[in-house]
Amino acid sequence: MTKKQSVLFIIILFFTLSNKIVNAQHSCSISKINSSNLKLNKANATNAQMEFMEKYDVVFHEMDLKLERTSTYIAGRVKTISKSKVLALDTFMFQLHTNLLVDSVLGYKNQKLTVVRQGDIALVLLDSIYTFNQLVEVKIYYHGTPPSGASAAIGNGFSNRASPTYANQITWSLSQPYSAYEWWPCKQSLQDKIDSVFISVTTDTSNKVGSNGLLKSITPMGNGKHKFSWETRYKMDYYLVAITVGQYKEYLQYAKPKQIADSILIQHYIYNNPLAYSNNATSINATKSMVELFSDLYGLYPFYKEKYGHMMAPFTGGMEHQTMTSMGIFNFGIVAHELAHQWFGDNVTCATWKDIWLNEGFATYSEYIAAKYLTTSTNTISVLNNMHTNAKRKDGSIFFEDTSDVARIFSSEITYNKGGSAVRVLHYLLGDSLFFKVCKAYQIQFANGNASTNDLRLLVNSLSGKNYDYFFNQWIYGLGYPNYALKWNQAGNQLAITIQQSNLQSATNLFQLLLPIVLRTTTGDTIIYVEQSGAKTNYQFSFSAPIVSVAIDPENWILKSSTVAKDATIGNEENLFSKENITIYPNPTNGNVMVNTNKTEPVTLSIYNMQGKLCLTKESFKSGVLETSILQKGIYLLVIKNKEGLVYNEKLVLN
Repeated sequence: MTKKQSVLFIIILFFTLSNKIVNAQHSCSISKINSSNLKLNKANATNAQMEFMEKYDVVFHEMDLKLERTSTYIAGRVKTISKSKVLALDTFMFQLHTNLLVDSVLGYKNQKLTVVRQGDIALVLLDSIYTFNQLVEVKIYYHGTPPSGASAAIGNGFSNRASPTYANQITWSLSQPYSAYEWWPCKQSLQDKIDSVFISVTTDTSNKVGSNGLLKSITPMGNGKHKFSWETRYKMDYYLVAITVGQYKEYLQYAKPKQIADSILIQHYIYNNPLAYSNNATSINATKSMVELFSDLYGLYPFYKEKYGHMMAPFTGGMEHQTMTSMGIFNFGIVAHELAHQWFGDNVTCATWKDIWLNEGFATYSEYIAAKYLTTSTNTISVLNNMHTNAKRKDGSIFFEDTSDVARIFSSEITYNKGGSAVRVLHYLLGDSLFFKVCKAYQIQFANGNASTNDLRLLVNSLSGKNYDYFFNQWIYGLGYPNYALKWNQAGNQLAITIQQSNLQSATNLFQLLLPIVLRTTTGDTIIYVEQSGAKTNYQFSFSAPIVSVAIDPENWILKSSTVAKDATIGNEENLFSKENITIYPNPTNGNVMVNTNKTEPVTLSIYNMQGKLCLTKESFKSGVLETSILQKGIYLLVIKNKEGLVYNEKLVLN
């Protein structure tokens, strides 16, 4: 055989072997496929084929397509420039759905290259052997009508429909997670971000074309056609490349974040029906304030040199296409959610679909953040309550293994709402300053790239100087959420509280939290923080003001179920830590504090600030000195705990 024949033989053999793998995998998962059309096998690419595509890095895509608003028919070419990652690359693999026919593939000198297709996978015999880091160019000419199997997160990879409300007919793409190959030849790898993408679409002059980056030109093409040309030079994942075609009105805004002197363009493509703007004006116009807010909290809008915007399409929800979100409906929460994705999802993309909560959890929580800073307290409480309420599933961890099930990847209850609730718990544990410091550092450290759950864990531990592994083990990798049953009783100056935690992941695995409890009196509220040492923990407090009611976590930081009841039997049992058995002096103090429990058994002495953060801890026998002189002045909570789980708390004042 000649060299070309031998390479073709290897290609055919590769496809034969990989096809056996595909058939085996299909036969094993046939029941899943029958039960849901959202069960995919890595978008019909085997692991071996995906590994083959990792032999190159995509540097550049240039699309030159013909599209209309009246159908999904697509024709044109995609030029791809990639960089070899191996010592000798003689073949180039890409994915393209079988509905789309490859007309030809040309090399960088426009020489015709040999293509072998098997299903959705194509291998191209290159014109020569490319060495490590050498650039490879192919131009793929293709045409056809994309499939309509509803395999994307919302609908199809490429769709056409008229808006039932505004009557505008639109052609649009939506590639997440595995559907980019349904409308253009590509490599569907989260880890391989494209350095830059140029997108040109020729269409009827009555249409506008929305896409990523900056609109560079609108060129007359004759015969009632013109060409829209967009360019983005920011790194971008394959599923964020987007196109919409329709009759739009352009509406512009300009955001002015404090980090830069210039403004950021906000470019909206709204249906040309006047009601499309008037019905959604409040949410559309809120975009400017949100860009400025998130720039302040998360760091400057990542794509500020280009733009942000929206392009309407008739589907339910929104999709965070980089620099220009596709919007099916407008409301305040969706605008905030999709905009937040520009930081969490686009600038920093989840490393794998197992880590999708990093995208969706932070974006969902950002709906609350936007409501808190930009709307009323009533609306803010409603947003938070809805997130927690819709997150209460006992089964299914936020981090998961099966990424073939699109419905599971984008589970509203687990990925979005429980993911958002977990982010709120992290916010509570870290406090405002450190939480937003982590958000900004995350954007800087992983900018234009990918991050995993473990990457975030390491970042949190590093910036805090503490070990927050327990948070990730319980809230991200674990199941469920805590259920608290609190009983309380006040007798004279003594307050007794018992908390039973149930709904645990195991009999010994408590959710580790300093639980905020509010004591309400006729003269005001007092907040205390308690830490459970077992599934049932008893506490004793010195508290003289008559208590009207007790509430658990009234600011709703923690995803939970809870009940509170007054119980006259609480606190009547023998109490090792009654006030009479404990000496704490001096209090107030401007130095160290001596604690004496009049017992020989070991106790733990801990001091927490009023935000519930541990400041000091010490193991002691009978008595001990706490070196409080190292702490800042203020009010603290002293917690004394024995091995049986009995706890005594007292306010400590440092002058």
